[in-house]
Amino acid sequence: MTEQHQQHAPKAAPAPAEQSILEAQHLCKRFAVRSERRLGRALEVTVLDDVSLSVRRGETFGLVGESGCGKSTLARCLLRLLEPSDGRVVFDGVDLATLDRGALRAVRRRLQFVFQDPFASLDPRMSARAIVEEPLLVHRLGDREQRRQAALGVLAEVGLTAEQAQRPPHAFSGGQRQRIGIARAFVLRPDVAVLDEPISALDVSVQAQVLNLLRRLQVEHGLTYVFITHDLAVAEYFCDRVAVLYLGEVVELAGRETLFRAALHPYAVSLLSAVPVPALGGRTRRAARPQLVGEVASLTERPPGCPFEPRCPVGRGREICRQERPPLRELGSEHWVACHFPGEVPLPARTETTEAFAHRPTTAVAPQPALDTEPRRSSTQPA
Repeated sequence: MTEQHQQHAPKAAPAPAEQSILEAQHLCKRFAVRSERRLGRALEVTVLDDVSLSVRRGETFGLVGESGCGKSTLARCLLRLLEPSDGRVVFDGVDLATLDRGALRAVRRRLQFVFQDPFASLDPRMSARAIVEEPLLVHRLGDREQRRQAALGVLAEVGLTAEQAQRPPHAFSGGQRQRIGIARAFVLRPDVAVLDEPISALDVSVQAQVLNLLRRLQVEHGLTYVFITHDLAVAEYFCDRVAVLYLGEVVELAGRETLFRAALHPYAVSLLSAVPVPALGGRTRRAARPQLVGEVASLTERPPGCPFEPRCPVGRGREICRQERPPLRELGSEHWVACHFPGEVPLPARTETTEAFAHRPTTAVAPQPALDTEPRRSSTQPA
């Protein structure tokens, strides 16, 4: 970690030791790139910059932010699918960087990943049952019949029949493919599942089915989720705590109720203000949105101060924002903000319609809509 990072290192948003199951401590990830404008000399792109956070047992921890802010990279570093450049990841008290290949494989039975794209993440040459069986085969669990029964059992849990289990991925709809991906991740009965935008490629009606399925599985098996999404309405509905990322840094972290009703960072306020508000008559409107000006800071030459300063309606041009990086500090009960001037951009008022639409009891399971069990019709199949 650089001297500058040590000087302004943000504190980790802590969780009690008995509650925390997954922690990122001052996590950094840099990639080497080449630039023609610099005569082919290697440059480094900093995708994650000193990220610290804690995920509690049994909760759904959300990661939100615009494209390119480092959400997926952070998810892959948490599972050590990517090696962090600095910092460490602690799972259930064990530093993953200290594990050799065999020990890491054993830990990965408890850490699973659901990929974003249900079309590219499944092997087109395998049946649904074979895809779900594969993790059991990799970890050498059970004999052939036991693996078969386990795969059919978890496929039944996600709403797919034994007959459907024999079909290849191209015979399924998008929602059904995502169910296969979820079954593949959950067949090992993990403790933590990282969900990388699991509903972004699906139709709205199918999104509701998949969210309800994930919630039901979480309640039944006591799972912990790290949930990545662009859709803030989904984050409010599904997550217990939410971290807002900007250019690879956590700029705000709070509980769902606190963040969506009392966001303090100007970037978080601008994200929430961009969400369409439902209105009577089937129309939507947008609340008054703070104006963001300027350009996104360079990832190869990061400014010494706040990364949001060039676009911030409050801090743009201020000396302290340009020169000093704000630490992630607790400003309220479990409400962490990295800003020199928090709360100066007011969050637009929420209507009663919005409140009713977004409300979700913490422990309740949403009603289950009918499953999309119809096979996908082939382009060559007659109507």
